Amino acid sequence: MGENADLEKRAIEALHCYREALARVEGLEQEEAAARRALAEWQGRVEIALFNGRASPGRSHLIQTGQTTIARLHEVRFAMSEATAALDSAYRALAAFDDELGYIPIPGTTELDANDAAHCPEE
Repeated sequence: MGENADLEKRAIEALHCYREALARVEGLEQEEAAARRALAEWQGRVEIALFNGRASPGRSHLIQTGQTTIARLHEVRFAMSEATAALDSAYRALAAFDDELGYIPIPGTTELDANDAAHCPEE
């Protein structure tokens, strides 16, 4: 019985890690959507500037804004890649506990609050 209790405790920690990883991915999905919107808005401004034949100082600002926007999208995508790998790892750990126990223990709210990210592997 003690072995199952230890496995259950570790499974609850794995579930907590999975939930944290999922929340991270969801947050980054929102950031990616915002970065994509910013890029689309920038592209619209570039098209307008090209149509209107905007002067050199305006073009310089557009180029700088574009570089910043593209760099932000790249950063978010890189973070998303890492977060997705962490989510996959957390899922595999949780699935292993499910295989071993035959179920996933559902923690009470106090158990979830007691477990913190210190038990989760680094992202």
